[in-house]
Amino acid sequence: MRKYPKNHKDVEYYVPGRKRRVAGSTVATSYFLAIVHQDNPAATISQIREIITDEAKFVLAPEAVAVLDAHIKAGYGDHIPNWRY
Repeated sequence: MRKYPKNHKDVEYYVPGRKRRVAGSTVATSYFLAIVHQDNPAATISQIREIITDEAKFVLAPEAVAVLDAHIKAGYGDHIPNWRY
């Protein structure tokens, strides 16, 4: 079995202008965010957060919300992401 570093994440998220990662997640969360982005291609990160926290549309995904919150905290809440799977 492979040994991973303590804070290892399968997928790392970066924002323009920063060398350090903003957030990390599992591959499943990355695919989930990419699917939501493809369904709403003109939505900003803040709008995607509103969409996935609406309990009538999706079951709450805490890891996905944490990734979006990290982007918003970094000041990129009004940017349109380029997430693909």
